[in-house]
Order: sequence, then C-alpha cells, then structure tokens
Amino acid sequence: MAKRTRGIDILADILQFCDVKTQTDIVTGLTPILEREKRPDLIKELRNQLVLFDDIAYANVSGLQMLLKYVSIKDLAVALMGAPEAVVKNIASAMSKNMFNDLKTEASIMKNVSNSEISLARERILKEVKGLIKENRLYIEKPDSSKIY
Repeated sequence: MAKRTRGIDILADILQFCDVKTQTDIVTGLTPILEREKRPDLIKELRNQLVLFDDIAYANVSGLQMLLKYVSIKDLAVALMGAPEAVVKNIASAMSKNMFNDLKTEASIMKNVSNSEISLARERILKEVKGLIKENRLYIEKPDSSKIY
C-alpha cells in the first residue's frame, strides 16, 4: 500500500521553493482561517516544517560560521535590517570581532534600503542555509519542536 501524503506536508514542500514573502503571506493568511476552524495545530505543524530567516536564531554556531564564508557582508547587513534581535545576536556570536565591526560599518553606511532589497538578501542567505542543512553542516533546533533540520 502506498504511503498517504498529507496536505500539510505537500504545502510545506511547495513553500520551501517560494520566496520568503510568499511563505510569510501564506502562513499569515492561513492562520486566522485555521484558528476559526479550531485547527491552530496545523499552522504550528506547517511552521515547524519551514525554514524561515527568523529560524537562524536557533542555528548552531559552527553552522553559522560556515554560512558566513558563503554570504557577503553587504547581504548580511541588508538582511539583518529589521530582523529579530535573537537572529542578530546568534549571527554575531558566530563572528570574529573584526568581522562584526565590518558588519556594523557596512550597516551604518546603508541608506534607503527597500523592503524588497531586504527580502532578496534574506532569500540569498536562506538559500545558503538550506544548502548547509542538506550537507548536515548547519542545523536548526526550533524551541517547542521535535524537528531538527
């Protein structure tokens, strides 16, 4: 007998190939619908299957150090604009003092960065994150989740 695939698993697989804004919009749009249907567990399950930029807050330090070799300081500075403090702190913990100073300098000279530029920088970083996860060089352990990527 063939394994039965659940809709939530199919949606999570599809969303992994979408840009960050689309992922966020779909999850945000589904949340009130599923809460009305008394199924908030499905949103939590979907969220646990996705790797989003904010999840970098839960990445291992050695994996982040590897990530920093593949992303530019400029992309990182742009991507961290408006990012949750936990993401910034976790990335900073993986940086050398000199690299962190370079990041602060890059961020200080940036002016008028659009939301679309931030989204694109985050997408480029997430592409590298997902690649490192596949190579088992970076993992993310989300709180309140049994799933470790």
